[in-house]
Amino acid sequence: MPNYIMLANFTERGRRMGRSNPNLLTEAAARAESSSGRVLTEYAVLGRYDFVIIAEADDNQSAVRLSLELSSLAGVNIETLPALPIGVLSDEEHANALSDTAVAMSVPESPGASGGDDWRIPANPD
Repeated sequence: MPNYIMLANFTERGRRMGRSNPNLLTEAAARAESSSGRVLTEYAVLGRYDFVIIAEADDNQSAVRLSLELSSLAGVNIETLPALPIGVLSDEEHANALSDTAVAMSVPESPGASGGDDWRIPANPD
């Protein structure tokens, strides 16, 4: 099942509910669980967001449903990001992804194409 990173901030309503129930997000996560998505863990964090939630869902549509359910139950605004493990792409897919990105970033399509150094991260940096 694909993983999703959810970045959450309390709404004003969520802050009021959270004062009377410190387990609000955990309880909401348990209630929002379905066969197509569930929260794996939650973290309270310092900085721009109040919480980081790691979830899994069958697909983007299921992740949206889970996010909306959590938002409603816990009084939070959520930004949901699909998460892919590093190294999930084959070398060819990785090269194509970098090539597509390279156009927008003005990075050479292949090492040394513009006479410069190899722009890729070395496999063994030592």
